[in-house]
Amino acid sequence: MADDDDKPKRHTLQSLFHLYCNYIVIPSDLDNEVHDSIVLSQIDMWLEQAKLLKTVFSLTDTGLAYMKFRKWRLDFKEFQEFLELIVVGKELTVVDLKDMLIEAGVPGGAGEVVVVK
Repeated sequence: MADDDDKPKRHTLQSLFHLYCNYIVIPSDLDNEVHDSIVLSQIDMWLEQAKLLKTVFSLTDTGLAYMKFRKWRLDFKEFQEFLELIVVGKELTVVDLKDMLIEAGVPGGAGEVVVVK
């Protein structure tokens, strides 16, 4: 089992969610602010990196589903509900969608080294 420690840890949907929440954030007055919720532009960027935006989902699909929450930012639980909403009527299951988002990797591509906690 010692070999398991040497293998790189694989990201989970939740660990990637937190990375996307804090990727390309508009600076605020608070230094070192960490977000635990995501905005629509970050979701769209993640879907685009997964090659799902404009192929499976449109900006209208994501926008309409997002607006159902009537909030500026979604926490992880709401994000999962959002994923369930956008697959309705698509030839894609929510499980497949989550797998594709995980496969998309960290924001900005696989060139970045990120420690999974």
